[in-house]
Amino acid sequence: MKSITLEITVDGGFHPANRLLAADPSIIRESLHYVTILEDGTIVLLYYLRGDLNQVRTHLTNHDEVISCDVPESEEGLVYIHGRPINPIREFFSLARTHGIVFETPITHTDNGLKITMSGDEQTLHRVISEIPSDIELTLLRKGERKPGESEIISLLTERQMEVLTVAVEEGYYETPRGTTHEKIAAQIGVATTTVSEHLRKIEHRVFSALVR
Repeated sequence: MKSITLEITVDGGFHPANRLLAADPSIIRESLHYVTILEDGTIVLLYYLRGDLNQVRTHLTNHDEVISCDVPESEEGLVYIHGRPINPIREFFSLARTHGIVFETPITHTDNGLKITMSGDEQTLHRVISEIPSDIELTLLRKGERKPGESEIISLLTERQMEVLTVAVEEGYYETPRGTTHEKIAAQIGVATTTVSEHLRKIEHRVFSALVR
């Protein structure tokens, strides 16, 4: 089985209220854990968010294109959204049902859009690429054989977390004795030391939790 990883960018965002959530500094958009287009053309998704989820609830309930939503009371969690997507996104996610390919989850954010891995046979994947709406900007990140277990753990991490982890490993943070510190990693990436500490804690929690489940 083959897989292709793309970065997709589309004006208007990939779901109702996306711009509102992206523009709100109190909300951190982590990843999409489920996306499907229903027969009536509406979209259903499970979106992992952190931060002020009361503000998330306000954005979603006041948005004309959101049909229904369910937001947890905690400071992070999966948010259910049922809404009306813009046409390019409706057509894009409908390709899974039309051609029998798999959009692997979680789908993560990049600085420019979404990082999505599609899996299926090679011919079908090429056909899907040719049918992606022209309104969606594509960047090919990777293509090749889809190996079992290849992307599951890595896909749990956001782009920034992968950047922090890469620097930490390359600079010897996990060696004995440690080859670097949180302060040095932060200086190399250009973020606060506390940000590096938080990212490493979350990386370790997600990776180790995934390994023992």
